[in-house]
Amino acid sequence: MSREPGRPGGTYLAGWLFADLLLVIVLVVLGSEVPAAAPDPHPSPTATATAAPDPSHSPSPTPSDTARPGGLDPVTVSVGVRLDPDALIAGRPSETAALTRQVNEEIKRYEGRTAAFVMVFGTVRSGGAVDTGRSDAYATAVARQLPQAAPRFFPPYSEKIIRGYHDSGQAIPSGTARIELFFLLS
Repeated sequence: MSREPGRPGGTYLAGWLFADLLLVIVLVVLGSEVPAAAPDPHPSPTATATAAPDPSHSPSPTPSDTARPGGLDPVTVSVGVRLDPDALIAGRPSETAALTRQVNEEIKRYEGRTAAFVMVFGTVRSGGAVDTGRSDAYATAVARQLPQAAPRFFPPYSEKIIRGYHDSGQAIPSGTARIELFFLLS
């Protein structure tokens, strides 16, 4: 593509810029449209028989109209435990028992609720620095033990629901596991 002498190069790009901008606006408008409510498959006989709605009669809300939307509660709860990471990774019964004891003590105040999603952040230090590999292994070991520690509180173990990560915060002592709890909206 050659340019004519005396003609600025930006004019060739102006058309493309306008087309791209128009495309972005169309995508934003289409993406922000709210889908129409599905029609009632079983309309009431009075609704189809009456031509105009009666203003003196307002329909009472149905339970589905007043129910809160489902999903995870955006407010999370964080509990912590301190253990010997290497002993828990090795599966020592004494460390598993200590985890069970600490977890049950921490979740007492949430009795009657069930965790829907759990993230475990483990910290293991080696020579003062965080060892991310051992921290991940420690967090995963804690995550695997949580359903056995409190089966009524934690969902069954699955990497999609209970997952371990390392935590590289500088002020976090080695052997700390922070358990981030997400509950369902009720």
